[in-house]
Amino acid sequence: MRKVSFWLLILLMGGFLAGCSSNEQAWKPPAKQWQDLTVEVESRPELPRQGMNEFIVIVNRAKRGYISDLIVNVRTEHSGDWRQAMPDGALGVYRRALPVEDPGREHLYVQLIRGQKQQAELVFPLAVGTPALQGDAVERN
Repeated sequence: MRKVSFWLLILLMGGFLAGCSSNEQAWKPPAKQWQDLTVEVESRPELPRQGMNEFIVIVNRAKRGYISDLIVNVRTEHSGDWRQAMPDGALGVYRRALPVEDPGREHLYVQLIRGQKQQAELVFPLAVGTPALQGDAVERN
């Protein structure tokens, strides 16, 4: 009797865990480069939806830590002007919630400002499976 109860419990737990999983594909566009920085983006929810979405910009510098003179601004087609993404500690992680109307057609624009004059704009399509735009960064002066 105990063996049957044990296997029944295992079977039920497996069913519960399978029910909690999602078969949606997460939005994870390829990382882009600017100068010595690698920029990755994520969203919450993991698949951008109509409405407010939190965008997470992760900026890393090879073999170095926090970039103290970096400002990260973000926008979508429907957010209007650039909005500064707030640093999440001194880890190179920046967050900002922005509105999205049509995730299949919109883009996340990331503006990097380093010092007073160095500036670049990166573009990430919000649609899952959309090929990345050619080139990594557009330099701005």
